[in-house]
Amino acid sequence: MGFREDGTCPMLEKGRCTIYADRPRTCRDYDCRIYAAAGLLPDGKRPVIEQRVGEWRFEYEDEEARVSADAVHAAAAFIREHASSFPAEMRAHSATAAAVLAVKVYPLFMEGQDAGAVADRVTAVVEAVRRFDAGPQDP
Repeated sequence: MGFREDGTCPMLEKGRCTIYADRPRTCRDYDCRIYAAAGLLPDGKRPVIEQRVGEWRFEYEDEEARVSADAVHAAAAFIREHASSFPAEMRAHSATAAAVLAVKVYPLFMEGQDAGAVADRVTAVVEAVRRFDAGPQDP
């Protein structure tokens, strides 16, 4: 469907979706909070989405949850910084893909984890993504 110049959906009127019940699959799957959770902004000029991302504030149940959130941010920053080191199919150059990858692999970036060399960390991220995408394995 594309976007208006300000980055909003053409089906949005007065802050409400005019086709919500029949919205496309992309709209059903898309959630801009992933950018805020990963500490990223969307690619391109999307001022409305950027504003909404900037408004999100997360509260954490405990210190462990805060540490996990920090790890998601660290993972996203690493993935963006080293995007060219990742396989093309992971599309790490995209803010959206980097945010999704960060959520999948954040345990690798928890406090106390040995960062290791960039190449080793990239390999660990790629392997963790593949395990995540494969889903639970039967014993």
